[in-house]
Amino acid sequence: MADPPPSESIEDTRGRLLRAALAVFARRDFDAVSVRAIVDLAGANVSAVSYHFGGKQGLYLATAAYLAERLQMTLQPLIDDIGKRLPTCRRDDARQMLRKLIHGLLNNLMREDLADDAAGFVLREQLQPTAAFDVLFDRLMLPMQQTFQHLLVRLLPADEQPNQRQQILMTHALMGQILAFRTARTTVLRRLGQAQLSARHVDEIAEQIFQLTMNAIKARTTGDANDE
Repeated sequence: MADPPPSESIEDTRGRLLRAALAVFARRDFDAVSVRAIVDLAGANVSAVSYHFGGKQGLYLATAAYLAERLQMTLQPLIDDIGKRLPTCRRDDARQMLRKLIHGLLNNLMREDLADDAAGFVLREQLQPTAAFDVLFDRLMLPMQQTFQHLLVRLLPADEQPNQRQQILMTHALMGQILAFRTARTTVLRRLGQAQLSARHVDEIAEQIFQLTMNAIKARTTGDANDE
């Protein structure tokens, strides 16, 4: 390992590099990003990247872990609480937990101070996955999707449980409502004639998504009867 850069706080420098890297990698492909651009934004020395991360690739993977950790800070307590309560909860309780999860996830994606950079970074990994996608998937995406999936299953009648494959597809389809507001936020703002979304607007959107999700669950349970 290289010697630490002189006269710099190690933890402060590492944090500034991660924040700068997230901002830069969110807007440019990995190969188009220079280490110089990151250290200039972070106000750090070039040697700091090698010291803390072993190079640009190490910094990129650490940025994915940093992003997952930041987004987990607000969501993980909710996910943990749902996991503890779900096995013995009533259907009405599961319904309210789903509402809280949708509101929490949407607020996380739309209102968190890293929301714009997070969206850019994750979208690049969705389109062109690298080793960083494994970090995001294991630490962030999978826990969220599994929690959402378990709630959906709990809300369906016991005699109408879809198989595992159908559960995953249903979860992805319904969570896609949340992601659509993040990835197409500019379109939503243009249609609404607004410059930005306030906390009240985000709550309104979350409640709309919750109601549509519950309608989809209801339609699934009554669909067979309506088709006859």
